[in-house]
Amino acid sequence: MNSRSVLSVVALTTLLAGSPFAAGCKTAAEASVTEESVEAVPVALEEPLTEEHDGGSVGWDIAPDGTVKAIVKTADGKPIDKDVSGTLTWKGPNGDAQVPLTLDAKTGLLIAAGPRLEADLTEVKYNVVVSGNPWNGTLHVPAGGTRVIVEGAKKAEKRPVPPGKTGPNGGVIQVVGDDIIEVVADKTSGQVRVYVLDANFKPVPIGDRKIKLGFVGSGSELIVLTPGPGGLYGVGTIGAKVNPVKLTVVVAHPTHADVVLVGYRPGVHVVVGPSAPSLNVVVATTWNVGVKVKTAPGPGVVVIHDDDDDDGRPVHIHVHGKHKGKHKHKHHKHHHHH
Repeated sequence: MNSRSVLSVVALTTLLAGSPFAAGCKTAAEASVTEESVEAVPVALEEPLTEEHDGGSVGWDIAPDGTVKAIVKTADGKPIDKDVSGTLTWKGPNGDAQVPLTLDAKTGLLIAAGPRLEADLTEVKYNVVVSGNPWNGTLHVPAGGTRVIVEGAKKAEKRPVPPGKTGPNGGVIQVVGDDIIEVVADKTSGQVRVYVLDANFKPVPIGDRKIKLGFVGSGSELIVLTPGPGGLYGVGTIGAKVNPVKLTVVVAHPTHADVVLVGYRPGVHVVVGPSAPSLNVVVATTWNVGVKVKTAPGPGVVVIHDDDDDDGRPVHIHVHGKHKGKHKHKHHKHHHHH
């Protein structure tokens, strides 16, 4: 609980102290209690980022200074405050830090003191053991903590993308801050691209945006994208060419950074583990098709052109021997010639 909400709790109890609603408060003096005793009852975390496992859920609140609070619940939503413990592995620039999660008897929360969140995204792996059963997961936490992901989801919720709509390159569309982006990866090469889209879902140059991705699937990886040709998209490579279960995106502008967990809505549990649905990011693209226009004399050479604005069907360009005119024809039924 941050001090702001503690103050409001105290102010509220003081106001209600003389009224019948204040069940447990006898006098106004008793209501101005210390923060400790306010928290001595089971507390609900204000806006945790909750991950659902087989058997229950863990709600996370990780603050910028590395303070961790987690609430573990059964599948039917009852807090578990017995026979539960855990470990966090904080991936840092200077190696990993193992941080124990301990049960706080006063609040029934698992608490830990991790290192300060310095990077745009810090990978925090967790292993929470509930009555002998391990619940494992990976969080990609922005510098502002898990709260930033919840805020990003609230902002995105105000600008809904039509259900089932995919990007112009067949990828996933997501609102990040004031931007709409498309994330798409090529299943053969593992090349991943992020396009910034306008209101009509057409790509626009990425400008001075710096983009990072946190993929969580069979493994987890953090990818820093670099601007592609002409600054039309951000580009990087994923190691595991499989659809992620979770995808965290940072779009950093010179003045601020926006962060989202793709597809996440506030208050909804993020399903992880074997039953988790995956995000359809990895698709077959035409990016690997080489563009080689042969200049040798002779009959027209046909090449398949890699056209980013295309609808995925190959565009045949006939290059004629003498003159430079290129005629584009879309062939739907013909075989490609390399």
